[in-house]
Amino acid sequence: MADESQVDKLNSEENAYLVINSQIFPLQRITTNIGRKLENDLVIQDALVSRLHAQIRYEEGQFVLYDMESTGGTFVNNKKVEHCVLYSGDIVCLANMPLMFINDGPSMTNKSEKPTGKLLD
Repeated sequence: MADESQVDKLNSEENAYLVINSQIFPLQRITTNIGRKLENDLVIQDALVSRLHAQIRYEEGQFVLYDMESTGGTFVNNKKVEHCVLYSGDIVCLANMPLMFINDGPSMTNKSEKPTGKLLD
């Protein structure tokens, strides 16, 4: 039987991150819990951030942000959301705390090449 911690791990080729102030937090799990509680994968010590504020889930080759009924709200590019697909460069705000989502994994490259074509060397 597979180790539970291995089941929740992302494919090692996916390179997605959250940038918070000057810190980089790699998204390495299929589900990443974000909030004030110490049990979360990403702990944010801000009184306006809920104990379990949001989740980022890797679903069908894309990262999806879910608000977990937070009191301060979850915003992507200044728009309040309950859930939404994240794209590289999106600014996520949990209450007043801004984070930048960065994705430079193969799934992001493949999606961008379909509408635009490959870059020339």
